[in-house]
Amino acid sequence: MAEGGEISDDLSTDIKDWSTDQVRKWILRLNGVDEDVAETLRKEEVNGASLLLLDRTDLKDIGVSFGPAKLIIHARDELVEFREKQPGNACKPYPFGRNHDTYRYIENNILDTVESGASDFIEPCHEYKAFTQTTDETKMEKFIQEVIRFAAACMNSRTNGTIHFGIGDKQQGYSHGQILGVVVEDKEAYAMELKSAIDAHFEHKHKEAAQKCIKPPRFVGVLNRNMTSSDKCVIEVDIAPDSVICEDNVYHTYTQSLNSRKNKKKAKENPSSPEKLFYVRDGGSTRNLAKNTKEYEQFVENVMKLSELRKKAEENHLSDIKSSTQGSRLAQMITGGTLCLDKSRYEHYVVVTNKSHPRQLESLGFLVELNPTAVLDFDPESAKHGLLKYMDPLSTVSVHSPAEYKITEAVEDIAEKLKLTRSTSWIFCNGNGDHEQPCPFDKWLFSKGASVRDVISFLCRKDVLPNKRFLVIFLLLSAVSDRMDPLIETFRAFLQELGGMGQILCICDNEQGFTSWKNLIEAQCATDISDRCIYELSFAEVNGTILSLWSKNRISSRFLPCGGGSKVLLDKKVQRSLDTLEVLCVNECEGGNDDKITIEENFYRGGKVSWWNFYFSEQPGSTPFIKRDMFDFMKNTVIKELCSLKKACALLNLKHVTGCGGTTLAMHLLWDHRETFRCAVLRNNKADLTEVSQQVVKLLMYEDHEEKSPMVPVLLMIDDFDDEDKVSDLQQLIEAECVKKGIQSKSPQVLLLNCMRSQSSDPPETTTDTVFIGNHLSEKEQKLFEEKLTEIEKTHKNAETFYGFMIMKKNFKSEYIESVVHNTLKSFNINQSSSQLLAVLVLLNVYCKGSALSVSLCEEFLGLQSAYGTNKVEDGFGKFSNLIGRCSVESKVVFTGVKIIHSSIAKQCLHELPTAHGVKRADITDLLLNTDKLYESTQGRDKLLQDVRYILVKRQLAVIDESHFSPLIHDIARETPGLEELVLENAARRFKNDAVISQLLARYYYLKKRDFSSAKIWAKQARHLSKDSSYIADTSAQVIKHELKNAIEKNKEEPISPNTLKEYLKMAQEATEAFKETQRLAKKESIQRLSVKTDNNTQYVRVLGRSSGWSTHH
Repeated sequence: MAEGGEISDDLSTDIKDWSTDQVRKWILRLNGVDEDVAETLRKEEVNGASLLLLDRTDLKDIGVSFGPAKLIIHARDELVEFREKQPGNACKPYPFGRNHDTYRYIENNILDTVESGASDFIEPCHEYKAFTQTTDETKMEKFIQEVIRFAAACMNSRTNGTIHFGIGDKQQGYSHGQILGVVVEDKEAYAMELKSAIDAHFEHKHKEAAQKCIKPPRFVGVLNRNMTSSDKCVIEVDIAPDSVICEDNVYHTYTQSLNSRKNKKKAKENPSSPEKLFYVRDGGSTRNLAKNTKEYEQFVENVMKLSELRKKAEENHLSDIKSSTQGSRLAQMITGGTLCLDKSRYEHYVVVTNKSHPRQLESLGFLVELNPTAVLDFDPESAKHGLLKYMDPLSTVSVHSPAEYKITEAVEDIAEKLKLTRSTSWIFCNGNGDHEQPCPFDKWLFSKGASVRDVISFLCRKDVLPNKRFLVIFLLLSAVSDRMDPLIETFRAFLQELGGMGQILCICDNEQGFTSWKNLIEAQCATDISDRCIYELSFAEVNGTILSLWSKNRISSRFLPCGGGSKVLLDKKVQRSLDTLEVLCVNECEGGNDDKITIEENFYRGGKVSWWNFYFSEQPGSTPFIKRDMFDFMKNTVIKELCSLKKACALLNLKHVTGCGGTTLAMHLLWDHRETFRCAVLRNNKADLTEVSQQVVKLLMYEDHEEKSPMVPVLLMIDDFDDEDKVSDLQQLIEAECVKKGIQSKSPQVLLLNCMRSQSSDPPETTTDTVFIGNHLSEKEQKLFEEKLTEIEKTHKNAETFYGFMIMKKNFKSEYIESVVHNTLKSFNINQSSSQLLAVLVLLNVYCKGSALSVSLCEEFLGLQSAYGTNKVEDGFGKFSNLIGRCSVESKVVFTGVKIIHSSIAKQCLHELPTAHGVKRADITDLLLNTDKLYESTQGRDKLLQDVRYILVKRQLAVIDESHFSPLIHDIARETPGLEELVLENAARRFKNDAVISQLLARYYYLKKRDFSSAKIWAKQARHLSKDSSYIADTSAQVIKHELKNAIEKNKEEPISPNTLKEYLKMAQEATEAFKETQRLAKKESIQRLSVKTDNNTQYVRVLGRSSGWSTHH
């Protein structure tokens, strides 16, 4: 390259990417610039990015003289201009005769239609005008002149046509059809001037026809190459000379208006008459036949024939009413065949989308209701004036960059940080215009492609979203016509990750866009996507179709109670932002439900009660929901007494025996108080309590008075907290949040209804803040259950399998439970996968409350994933299916799980398996620990590992004799003495990096086996895994202490020899040093805890107490 016009092959096409050496190389090729100048720029570290910013003053400052500096700047500017003019990819023109389509051009792309004459009269001819050589003063005149000339030619030739302003031609140095765009300050002026010009330039008798044939100008937006908005547009005018308008007329125009003042003045100065013109289309150009009499007369003679041909062409092109089935196909595909989104086979939706147009947004309301798990957005301006700006006020959105999805830690920990299943993760895949700049299509794959691929791989992992239970929707809001468009590579990535098209749906709103997308995908991915595309429906029709798929129970408006019986609308976004709470509204469930049978069956079989169960029982023809004897006492006495306390947050404990309906009673209380309290249930008892307290107070203060004195308190139900101290912590945090928000009141603003499982069926001591419900029905309650059973048997054919209901109806009689379990387990065979999975569920349910296996894991284990999840997991359990039920699990990610329907059933199964089938607890535990298939990458894996660890480690410290090990380990030792050692060794292999498991083995060897050598090995392993834990360090000390005590005990009948005494003293010294180390670590831990939470005095005392050494009972 001699003068900067072109870039040689060895230099990057993007100047800003040049290195200092590449800048030097480019300067050396410039005529008139010496090597010394090139070397100077290299020494000053001028790279491509800084070259673009240089001016002549900068060059002068570093010693470059005027002449070379001028040449460098000029060559640089030429190079930039040349780069900007480089043509892009082929694209289609804006649809003819349309004004409200959302189609936009991309700068430097090439219209793939040549300038032409009449072809079939209907297919428009095109004429391009760069519109760059005009001044502001002459622009309008040039526009009017060219439109009138082109319009008259099309009308005379009876052909449709479009004239484009802002499209380059070879004559101006551009590629033919190159999109340039022009800046238009006043769009209305163009429309008004054109309307006036039509009247002025056409003969009076043809003014009306011309106004009808010449359409108002449209202004098609031009996007920059990186898909950001520009201030440019292409001005287009369509000409449609319909036969009913033009008939057999011919159209003359005049060179100037006879009516305008400006032209009247010109006429006085130049008395000649306006020239009469007659334009026709001739190939790709417009000709004036007025001066060629022969050609003119021949054309006029032929007009009648032209008119007839035009009329026939119109008749041939009349569009038939399409008999489309795409509405029903959309309903089938988006629901997985269920035709109802509430019961859809898909639990999650992932949306991939590109540049939106403002006109489209009003038709995308279905996205709010669909509540996608993730949106991969390729519009860098989405937050400013795109889809994100539309969605953000209506839904809970978390904005992320692709880099956040790179796996750098445990997968479920990343998902939890991203709040992946709790809010919509919005991922900017081509920059966001602020912190990260977008890039053109041809650069995207190398600069951003890898990180977006990480996002796709992450979302498609089985332990993130359930396998074959999510749908990827490619929502094409802009046409995809470039083979380098990032959406094509994104499609390819999803296609590979999902193993086919079965979980992909493509939606666009026109056939032209579909054809382009289909052809590109077929060329790049060798896949025909026709059967998975919707393109014949407008977005308004897509919106209506999808919204109609929600069943009638989905209420658009939900209300919270306010003072004096008034209500306030609960904003949908606020509701979703309260993601730690399940909010119960005043009008919950109103509107009916078409799935009453399924919901009632799930509850009566032993599933968790839902608000629908209370709602159904209040409907005409139903018997009331059974009220336990304690219900009225709690409602009329206990809660009223709590409301008289002078504290911000009051606590009511509901202790209940497992499986006796305690949680149901608590939810029944909430349902009954939904008009007098703002009621909610804590979704996950492992949630961040600070966040919970903030959301509780947000619910309390929502749309309430500014006096900081809420009219309606919150009634919050919490269930199954492992540690009662956490309940107290939550109470204190809520009170602190009330103080922080300046809430003033003389009575409680928040009531905590704490459901606690009792280990004993005996009632505890009665206190003012504690109520107990046991596993024994009164005569009154038994009568209510009898009446309910009569109603159930009328509407449900399989009432005999409603074990949850029947256990209570039979007053928890063990004979009934034994009979059910014995008969169901007759075909149990531990070698079959369904039996193995049932045994695992039984063990987990007995020893870990709230445990469940994910549906995805069960399907994988049972081999039910052959055809996109069409087989129900219940079918895989066969005859055991009556013993299991589904539940929603709130873990790091929310997922659907499977559990044993009732705790009494689980306990009896664990009794039946060893006695009738020879399957002991040790066998099931070893199966659980050694079966790798249970821990393969699938949803709920982390929750399973937590539950398995819990049943191995968690001790019942209240039971002194059994405080050394968990109840499971004690039960295994009693049932099959000695096998607990094998179980613990298997646990160490499964949890090889877990210090507590190693510590557990150390404790087992020194307490049970008196094998102090092995105990020291495991204690050392535990210290290696957790060097700074006083809890782990204490075990090492305890091993030495017990070894010493054991040695003294063994030799107490014999006199102590000097060597023995020396050995004892050495051991005592080692134990003392170990306890000192434990105490040092404990103090360090206590200081760290106090810095985080200064009021945690009890924990501080507990830590120091444990480390006091010799008197510790380990």
